[in-house]
Amino acid sequence: MMPRDREDMVRALFERWNAGDHGSEVFPEYFDPAVELVSPLSSVVGEPYRGYAGLERWVSDLDEQFTLWSISADEVRDIGDRVFTRSTIRARGRASDVALEFPSAGIIEFADDDRLARIRIFLDVGEALEAAGLSE
Repeated sequence: MMPRDREDMVRALFERWNAGDHGSEVFPEYFDPAVELVSPLSSVVGEPYRGYAGLERWVSDLDEQFTLWSISADEVRDIGDRVFTRSTIRARGRASDVALEFPSAGIIEFADDDRLARIRIFLDVGEALEAAGLSE
């Protein structure tokens, strides 16, 4: 059952991700078919991840680099027609086995049916706040 508001939907998506439920069967429920994801990994591939195939590639890219990738939703805030997230990422490098913990932030835009249409992930929370028109 889909959560009732956008903030709850983002929290539920993070919970499902952390439970290991981030395969393509989740995509139609939460993501618009034309979804666009801009993440730090986008700079490696040279363009945003687009559509369900792009999301599959992003998940595959993460799995290739990390044995663990969890997201702690420290803040999920409605900012008009978008949602701002501040998170803590916990990861473990696949080749190095090094544990990592770092802040992250995101700005999420929605389609008319309230599914996620554009996600922009930032490793610099200040940059995300600025992009969202927010202050610390």
